[in-house]
Amino acid sequence: MRYFIPPALALLACLPFSAPATKLIPTPEDLLPGFRCDEGLRIELVAAEPQIESPVAMAFDERGRLWVVEMRDYPNGPSPGEKPAGRIKVLEDKNGDGLYETSTLFAEELLFANGLLPWRGGVFVTAAPHILYLKDTNGDGKADVREVLFEGFAAQNPQLRVSHPVLGPDGWVYVVNGLRGGKVRRAGNPKADLVDISGRDFRFDPRDPDRHEAISGIGQYGQTFDDWGNRFVCDNNHHLRHVVLEDRYLKRNPFLAVGSTVQDTCELEPGPLSSGVKLYPLSKNWTTSSLHAGRFTAACSVFIYREPLLGDVYHGSAFTCDPTANVVHREVLTQAGSTFRSRPARIGVEFLAHPSDWFRPVFLATGPDGGLYVVDMCRAVIEHPEFMPDELKNRPDLLLGRDHGRIWRIVPASHPRRQPAQGLSKKDAGELAELLEHPSAWHRVAAQRLLLENLDQVAVPSLGGLARSSRLPQGRLAAALLLARSESALDEDLWTRMLGDPHPRVRQGMLRVLDKRTLQSFPGVRKRVVELAADEDAAVRFQAALALGDWDDDRVLPHLARCACEFPSDRWLLWA
Repeated sequence: MRYFIPPALALLACLPFSAPATKLIPTPEDLLPGFRCDEGLRIELVAAEPQIESPVAMAFDERGRLWVVEMRDYPNGPSPGEKPAGRIKVLEDKNGDGLYETSTLFAEELLFANGLLPWRGGVFVTAAPHILYLKDTNGDGKADVREVLFEGFAAQNPQLRVSHPVLGPDGWVYVVNGLRGGKVRRAGNPKADLVDISGRDFRFDPRDPDRHEAISGIGQYGQTFDDWGNRFVCDNNHHLRHVVLEDRYLKRNPFLAVGSTVQDTCELEPGPLSSGVKLYPLSKNWTTSSLHAGRFTAACSVFIYREPLLGDVYHGSAFTCDPTANVVHREVLTQAGSTFRSRPARIGVEFLAHPSDWFRPVFLATGPDGGLYVVDMCRAVIEHPEFMPDELKNRPDLLLGRDHGRIWRIVPASHPRRQPAQGLSKKDAGELAELLEHPSAWHRVAAQRLLLENLDQVAVPSLGGLARSSRLPQGRLAAALLLARSESALDEDLWTRMLGDPHPRVRQGMLRVLDKRTLQSFPGVRKRVVELAADEDAAVRFQAALALGDWDDDRVLPHLARCACEFPSDRWLLWA
């Protein structure tokens, strides 16, 4: 999109476009007093330059190490003849004070790498046109394995590339499209089928990457799951979208015209170019289009907070970064039929904001301690030149700040300062299974990943016991979903039991992974799914209707017709 700048504003072309008025880069100590955060919370520094530069993503592994992706040659990439400057660092807190002072260069010469996910001692890395797997096998801290798993993702603008690898509750790795799509195939096999991901996202089985597919979306730079497997995505102008209807169900009826597979959850009136929410920054950025004023223009890294540390009021809240506005926005989600609605937690005040344009939040995460981590790219210019007026495309400060970067952590104000992160690397299968009912989602997901990496019969009895009797519904669901990945471990009796769980989100979560073979094989499961099509919970009814579509029998038709007649106002149920 090109913007016209009137002659009266021609002088502004020499001023920064959403960039600091001063070229003096503030230190973390300079910035710290200026943060405005919710009352009762405190923000503190976790890592900064020179340990990290231009960070765009992070993840903790089971040892408590902090992995960081650096996009140092954003926005235009390497000059002709130069190598890419993207890197991955591994940070450690060796003295236990919570500040990650030790940095190891794990991988370099990565072109616009923008996301990572730990797996079997290495990491999956999104670096369009590829998804890579990197691993250190000789103990020197540097990646000596560099395998291309997938190829064919669009690789034009670095803001519009495959990103955000996340392990879903079902054990698949999900990535967002980046908006530009691509035709993806398994690398190293020119005869492999191409998967067109235009308008959709992508997932693959980390245990068997030959299993992969396009899925509903579409996300740009950010996706997140809640405790129950609901997936949310975002793009520049839409900060919180629920992926309601998965692509695999739509394939059953190519003649069905569905308006959208995602729901903008915000209850507020949308603007002409964005979702409904308004932003309230402390900084003084300006825009060349009045239609964008006060709205999201760079929404990224939508994130559902699922930890107990900050308190019940924050659990389940959705957070979204906007680096151009120098804010982290918070919304409260509520179930609304088959999907969700959301509202800003506070009108007129952002969850986290700073008056300095040097605060550039681009990624959110949690760690073993339960704090909310904020990755701050710390750049003078965050917009890509492709979206700037012609007068500003060659401005001299595009790389200013590339050798800076910070990671901040938000904790309760009364929280002891800088507790060291606790790792899980020494726990056996039985101990990991017990962590599936930990109150912290980080521990549950980390345990799920470690069990999935080496899923064997040793853990099956523990998982079966948890699925049947865990005091925590999230624990029952997580254990059952792992059993569903273990051959023959989830029998008809346990399937029927889980589909009858007292918690509706457990019932919904099990319906989501119910496959055609299981439905056709187990009469007791079919009977239970028919009953759930009349469940008191709308989201369960919706998922049950979708599951019944896999039953190749005319006897299913009266049950589907009853759903449509009894709940005619639920458009998602009617589409199911």
